[in-house]
Amino acid sequence: MKKYIKPLFRLTVTGLLIFYLFKKVEISHILSLFSHINLILFLFASFLYIVSIYISTLRWKIFLSDEFRISRLFSVYLIGSFFNTVLPGIIGGDIIKVLMIRNKAGLNNAVASVFLERYTGFATLLMIGFIFFCIFYERLPQSLIIWSVPLSFSGFILVSLFLYLFRNFSFLKNFYEYFLSFSKSQIAKAFLFSVFIQFIVILSVYVICVSLDIFISFFELCIYLPVIVLITTLPISVSGIGVREWCFILFFGSSVGQTNAVAISFLWFLSVILASLSGGIEYLRFKESVDMKKEKISF
Repeated sequence: MKKYIKPLFRLTVTGLLIFYLFKKVEISHILSLFSHINLILFLFASFLYIVSIYISTLRWKIFLSDEFRISRLFSVYLIGSFFNTVLPGIIGGDIIKVLMIRNKAGLNNAVASVFLERYTGFATLLMIGFIFFCIFYERLPQSLIIWSVPLSFSGFILVSLFLYLFRNFSFLKNFYEYFLSFSKSQIAKAFLFSVFIQFIVILSVYVICVSLDIFISFFELCIYLPVIVLITTLPISVSGIGVREWCFILFFGSSVGQTNAVAISFLWFLSVILASLSGGIEYLRFKESVDMKKEKISF
């Protein structure tokens, strides 16, 4: 029964959030917006997501040995995205990536590489939000919600400091030692890749807004989207459904309207699903490949 508790909890939370969401906004209005979407821009947003995955693969490669091919890691990353987005709750995408490289990298190194790749991504994303918050503070609506940006960044710094102070604990020690095995130039390169990745993700949402003929300034997306992504990654709903939409209402509802905010959120998620389907194709290909049979991976 224990293995069903978490999925059941997420399904319940997702259902409740969606139920109250559609009591607040008219689904017919959202569907009407979808019917006028610029399809080319929508497909371009999906393409941008695939580009971000490829650059994420380059970042991940930094934390692995030279024996891993970029093409192989790119396929693994696509598969991880597929399990995270299209088949949530079955097995986590990061776990998939660990399983698929553990034989070659070793279990500890595989876990550490995925953790560091994710860590640099979140650090850069929240840093972008905080920098843009400081630059454009005077142009922001003076409400309490804007302070979630520096609070999120400060919270991440505190968590990082906590991990550093307790780095000698057996579990954290492996991560810390693995991190120290890389040069400063490699770490800087990973953060540079992260900057490109996060701006591409933000650009994809901006493209979604343009496809719906809804105006949200790019700098606002740079400020608020990091917080939305951070909240959405919390394991409380299925693929962040419901949580993401309420976050868009919270941060953008007052400027573009609640219905438009929800439409942007849903369409962004649909663009990610469309892009992630390529990971399903890769999964089927790898499942039948000689490499998969040798590694005896089963999902």
